[in-house]
Amino acid sequence: MLLAGHETELCANTAARFTRWVVETGALHQPFVVLDVGVQGGENERWQALGDHVIVHGLDPIQEAIDALRRKTALPPNRHYHCFAAGSVDGTRTFYVNAADPFSSSFYPRAGLTRASEQPREVPVRRLDGLLQAGVIAPADVIKIDVEGAEKDVFLGARGLIGRALAVETETNFGISETYPQGHFCTLAQLALDAHKLAFDVAFNRVSRDSFARKLKERGRAGPAFCQVGNPSTLNVLFCRDLIREANEPQSYVTPPPPVETDELLKYLIILELYGLNDVALDTLLRFAQRLEARLNLDEAADLLADPYCRLRPGRRRTLVRALTPWWRAWRRLRRLRA
Repeated sequence: MLLAGHETELCANTAARFTRWVVETGALHQPFVVLDVGVQGGENERWQALGDHVIVHGLDPIQEAIDALRRKTALPPNRHYHCFAAGSVDGTRTFYVNAADPFSSSFYPRAGLTRASEQPREVPVRRLDGLLQAGVIAPADVIKIDVEGAEKDVFLGARGLIGRALAVETETNFGISETYPQGHFCTLAQLALDAHKLAFDVAFNRVSRDSFARKLKERGRAGPAFCQVGNPSTLNVLFCRDLIREANEPQSYVTPPPPVETDELLKYLIILELYGLNDVALDTLLRFAQRLEARLNLDEAADLLADPYCRLRPGRRRTLVRALTPWWRAWRRLRRLRA
């Protein structure tokens, strides 16, 4: 059961027993790089499981948001925050800062908002591929994109970077517009597929029509926060390489996917675990066991990934375990008696 406001968040497996073990044992030799485009408020907590082994590059066009992140107490040297907007071309562009809700600021002005609540400002726009070539950012293992409708421009300006990444998380929707005549989701899904990435997970909310919401209010029938009626509205989608499919069915791809080295395999398993996709991670571990056995104790790795609670936050995990433990013990006693 999800509460309102969390429906669109993809799973963050903060327990991440496998990831913490890989870092502690030194099995991962290369740093893990996260590129967060639209980093206002900070990167997701899931990456904390990597400790000092993660390098974060965050971009946001709102100077105040970047200044706030840079002012954080004891900002570690592996966090880099840049005041740019990402786009398909280099230059400047008018950006509309929503003073009441900065997280909804966008390149697209919103109907009904006044100039006082939505402040236009000129911001620098850079292609991510250009920033990579200039050494401003590092090649990323995971890219997260949340730019309030301008996601296509980010993809188009980062074909090289996205092609090298193992996964991309992006905000999207099922709507169409003049900018997205083929649909927002379909456009991004095709760009992701061009980079050999398939949809691995999705989270979304529903938003009811205004007339329905008004009638509920008139009738005093407002439902609980977790009860939603309406079309899917905002989605967050994880596009990821499918290394097993690439190995088993290379003919399914229009162009051959790039090869992966052992460190990239380990990073891939980490990404899957941190997004709560432990079944895919375990399947991949077994499929590439011969390549990974020099770095990992495969039995221990498999045991850590076989976590049935991988998609539960620690608090809910503890609550569920406490609730189920008495029943589990009773069931075991009953089995022993019947034996």
